[in-house]
Amino acid sequence: MRKQEMIDEIRELIEETARNHNLSTEALTGHNRRKGVIWPRFEIMWRARHELNAPLQLIGQVLGGRDHTTIMHGIKRYENR
Repeated sequence: MRKQEMIDEIRELIEETARNHNLSTEALTGHNRRKGVIWPRFEIMWRARHELNAPLQLIGQVLGGRDHTTIMHGIKRYENR
């Protein structure tokens, strides 16, 4: 899958998750740390990594410029929930 296609797929995950959790896409890609936003964001990280096999840096880029270690942490938290 090309980089742009993967970016589009991650954005679709963000939109789907926003609808499912009644949140805005801006809330999920922003820097809000409310509990109601964090877990859906972790879900996006996990799904992008496991369903799309997206690189950590790319997931972080699409999710508001987050570092790859932040993405690793979010995936681990989601798995241990």
